[in-house]
Amino acid sequence: MRRILIAAALLAFAPACSEEENPDTATILALTGNADDGQSVYEAKCASCHKADGTGDASLNYPSLVEHVPHEEEAEMVTLILDGEEAMPAFRSQLSDQEVADVLAYILREWG
Repeated sequence: MRRILIAAALLAFAPACSEEENPDTATILALTGNADDGQSVYEAKCASCHKADGTGDASLNYPSLVEHVPHEEEAEMVTLILDGEEAMPAFRSQLSDQEVADVLAYILREWG
């Protein structure tokens, strides 16, 4: 019974954690991303919606990375890649931590 109460308490407070407190985000931000490898990940997983040039398609709710990346915190971008939002799917189960770090490095190199 005690374990159930502890688990319930942890779940109740989990949404209050910020992106900086997310251990997955912190782990990824500690990695050195390779922008060249990230380009391959971007082309395979991101370009179909955000376009090869990062301009996206506002009519389909695919935001422009050209416009948004310069104003976003890296931790927020990692959390968005991991967990998705609105039309963007979550890539947590599809990409390794290194692949996320690589695609972040590519995105920052191109539009950051």
